[in-house]
Amino acid sequence: MTEREEEMPPPAPIEASGGRGRGLTLGLLIGLVVCAILAVSVALYAQKQISSLEQQRDNAQRDNSRLMASSAASAANAANVEQALAAARSERDEFAQLVVAVRQNPFPGKDVKDPALPPSITGKRREALMAAFALKQEKVPFKWGGRKKEEGLDSAGFAAVALGQVGALEKPEGATAKVLQAQLALSTEGEPQPGDLLFFDGGNVLLYLGSDNAVGMLPEGPVTKNGVIKGKGIGFKYLGYGSVKYE
Repeated sequence: MTEREEEMPPPAPIEASGGRGRGLTLGLLIGLVVCAILAVSVALYAQKQISSLEQQRDNAQRDNSRLMASSAASAANAANVEQALAAARSERDEFAQLVVAVRQNPFPGKDVKDPALPPSITGKRREALMAAFALKQEKVPFKWGGRKKEEGLDSAGFAAVALGQVGALEKPEGATAKVLQAQLALSTEGEPQPGDLLFFDGGNVLLYLGSDNAVGMLPEGPVTKNGVIKGKGIGFKYLGYGSVKYE
């Protein structure tokens, strides 16, 4: 070995910095991927929870709507039942009055021939009275609480059907003497006009024809009577009249 070769320094060791850098970069990438996966998983889980909560909210709203509808229906049914009970009590009271009146007045006068209507009675008033005459000619039987001519009619039912045929009364199937009195504002002032309703005790109702005549249904059947107010009457106490609005 020469003196020059002995003086040369040994070669420097090769550093491994490049390998460590690549490992660090790879670790960071793996960490980022894991974080991204976790973030996506958390987002999906949160979305699932939100969807579940929204579904629960929608179900609760539907249940609440059904409960409200059910409550409203129950209230309506209760009101209908109460109205039906009130109507039944009213008819019971009227029937009791009718029984008493019939016992006190067993001879309510004779049926008379239907009078000719004067030309002054026109429009729906005339049509209603003609409808009443037609019902009488059909010999519809008396039936307490009856509202259909095919099954029989009571006094209020007869008047209600005649008025209903000309559109002068809404819901004629629900009419009783007391209902008609309330709707038409029972009065004893002034004079009734042809086509108005005359009210008597016992739930009896007749259509006024004018000249102290009237047509309608009594327990004896469909009749036309004269002297109903100022004459001998019909065997039942006159209570007043109700003005019917035909036009």
